[in-house]
Amino acid sequence: SDLRLRPVLMTATVASLGFLPMAISTSAGAEVQKPLATVVIGGLITATFLTLFVLPLLYIIFNSKLKKNGDGKMKAITMVILVCLGSLSTVKAQQRERISIEKAVGTALENNQQYGVNSAQVKSASLNVKTANDIPKTGVFAENEDFRPSDRVGILKIGVSQSIAWPGLYAARKDYFKQQLKYAELNTDVLNAAIKRDVRTAYYQLWYLQDKQLLFKKLDSIYTMLFKTTEVRVRTGDVAKLDQVSAEAKLKELRAFLEQNKKEMTVQQQQLMMLMNQNEWLLPIAESLKKIEVELVENNSSHPVLALQEQNVNIASSNIKVQKNTNKPEFSGRFFSQRLWGAKDPFTGFSVMASFPVFGSGAYRNKVRVAVAEKEVQEKTLAYQTQQFQTQRASAIAEIEKNYSLLNFYETSGLRQSEEIISAATLSYRTGEISFAELGQFLNQAIGIRQNYLDVLNQYNQSAIQFNYFNNK
Repeated sequence: SDLRLRPVLMTATVASLGFLPMAISTSAGAEVQKPLATVVIGGLITATFLTLFVLPLLYIIFNSKLKKNGDGKMKAITMVILVCLGSLSTVKAQQRERISIEKAVGTALENNQQYGVNSAQVKSASLNVKTANDIPKTGVFAENEDFRPSDRVGILKIGVSQSIAWPGLYAARKDYFKQQLKYAELNTDVLNAAIKRDVRTAYYQLWYLQDKQLLFKKLDSIYTMLFKTTEVRVRTGDVAKLDQVSAEAKLKELRAFLEQNKKEMTVQQQQLMMLMNQNEWLLPIAESLKKIEVELVENNSSHPVLALQEQNVNIASSNIKVQKNTNKPEFSGRFFSQRLWGAKDPFTGFSVMASFPVFGSGAYRNKVRVAVAEKEVQEKTLAYQTQQFQTQRASAIAEIEKNYSLLNFYETSGLRQSEEIISAATLSYRTGEISFAELGQFLNQAIGIRQNYLDVLNQYNQSAIQFNYFNNK
């Protein structure tokens, strides 16, 4: 190791220093050269670390001579070091984890905490169905009747009593609870559609901000180079001090935008983490923001939200039946055995009673009217939600069509022309052909094209997400 330490370090250091100018360059084209130089320098540092530290540690573990000598302490220390290094690399990898939209949606559908609430609601509604046949408690009674208080001659009566509602009430109540159970089950489909929409919205918004951050970094590289060029030209007297002040102000403004965009990314990351019920900071895939492909075909099947509202109508209909059966007679009966003091054989008997809503019939009828009115409310709510869905779907289609033509312009010619404007204007300024004010106009035009493209693409994607939600995709 003493012989190889210096050659290994010198080889890696010389190669890394050779790529250093490319890594810190701010000239035109630096946005392409920097990633390449960063990867090479990082690879050299990693390879040097593995050669000088990890490889000798592995040699200590698997060397047969050390095994024979029984140097267990050295091997134990080596294993601990390797485990610690592996843990650090794992934590670092988790902090920078990138995830695809498909995996993000799948993870959210598995882990979102709203499913726990919905499962509890389904379980509660399922148990509630079993309470439909709620027969009142059976009574046990004992009565004593004296003929004369002065003697012990009298009647002792012992028996049981039971009351029961109109039989149709139990069937109506069971149907009502079953409709509530179906509502809880349909709510799962509503939850699925909402989580898919929310995850896609947060993911594509974060992806948009990620591309915006890359654009700002590219502009930061350009304006840093221009600021340094302006400093040199001010010292040589080619331009006025105002150009340097203007370049510095523009650079500071751009870096403020960078910081603001970074905070917006943090907000979207937290939203995505909440939806997926995870603690790791996630980023979209390391690619340019893509356009969501949509088929503008109307889905004739009912949306889960509308199906849920239809179930509200069914629940209201079941409640009408419950209230009507509540207005029916109730029955009660008694069976008893009585003994006359002094007699040998007891007497048995029974009684049956029917209860009718004589004095409270008006209140019962009003309960039925309230249930009918509630059904009308739910039906009108369903009609309004259906109209609202159709309007929102049409608005999403209009937004998609509006942004599609703009995207076509940017993708076919706008972005290419923006790059040409930036390259030509930067070169012209460095050679002194144009002033800084003219350069600023050209750069603002080119930057505006790229920013507008990202904004339009983001609006298109968000409209596509809403359209897919309304079509239950």
